[in-house]
Amino acid sequence: MTHPITLHSVIPQAGVSGGHVAVSCVGLDPQALATCRIVFGTSPTRPVLTTPTLLLGIVTEGADLNSVHIVQGERQSNTVPFTSATRLADNLHPVASPAIDAQENIYTTISGTKGQHVPVSLYRISPAGEVVPLPASIANPTSLAFGPDGFLYISSRHEGTVYRVNRQGTASSFATQLGIATGLAFDAQGRLHVGDRRGAILRVAENGMFQVFARLEPTMTGYHLAFGDDGWLYVSYPTLSGSDQIYRITPDGEVHLFVRGLGRAQGIAFDAAQNLYVVAHYEGEGGVIRITPTGTMTRVIAGVNLVGLAFGRHGDLILTDNSTVYKLAFGVQGRLVPA
Repeated sequence: MTHPITLHSVIPQAGVSGGHVAVSCVGLDPQALATCRIVFGTSPTRPVLTTPTLLLGIVTEGADLNSVHIVQGERQSNTVPFTSATRLADNLHPVASPAIDAQENIYTTISGTKGQHVPVSLYRISPAGEVVPLPASIANPTSLAFGPDGFLYISSRHEGTVYRVNRQGTASSFATQLGIATGLAFDAQGRLHVGDRRGAILRVAENGMFQVFARLEPTMTGYHLAFGDDGWLYVSYPTLSGSDQIYRITPDGEVHLFVRGLGRAQGIAFDAAQNLYVVAHYEGEGGVIRITPTGTMTRVIAGVNLVGLAFGRHGDLILTDNSTVYKLAFGVQGRLVPA
């Protein structure tokens, strides 16, 4: 008697094209494992590893990837929900998280190689998906953040400058001599914090003057910053160790370890429930890791080469890799919803 194929779970339940997922099941014919396929929506793909109870697969790209099931020969399993990211724009070069304005427009960059001046360095993506180049010409634009004044602030790691960009996309210098300026974040009082990747977090006043807020280990790439509702500044940065930490810094500048054990930790963002999301590798797999306020870590989105993320006003998660911007329906307070 042939038993039905029962798919128990897909971990994680969301992904970007190229990400790795683990599919747990029972009922496969162990003598015909080579015929197994994982089907994302209607797109079948050969697993990279197949056992009688576990298949490892790579997320495909398509518009209908809202479920997963298994086929083996003429048999197929039940389906389970799966949320896949939609490609919004490509041929870009983000090196940090995107920024989202009150109208749900997404801002991202072509950062370029060290010292490179590209003709267009800043782009706006409308909610309808229209990609618009903006006139701001910034060498190696790195981190982006909206200030309480409604202006977009962008760091140039090449110039050590933070620029302020108006709605029309025109940039003016806001603060200079900030070292190798990378991550940006505003606290609840509207004060800008800038990560100088040589080993300092700088607090910048409204007149552009700055002081050292906290000191960290230097990084070869850059700091990624986000303030929590607790008033603490959370900082990630990739190292060569393979076991990165995320730190949190008190309003007085005291540095504390938050979590450890991540790989290539980069962009970070909080959801409405104050879970921290970070682009990183965890337990050997890449993607987006959710960290609860108590420090429990779970990989919730599969992905490769991701560098940044930001939450929209309705919970949609905007993701960037080193050339592309994606949108993933993540629901309210980070709960996955069907695509």
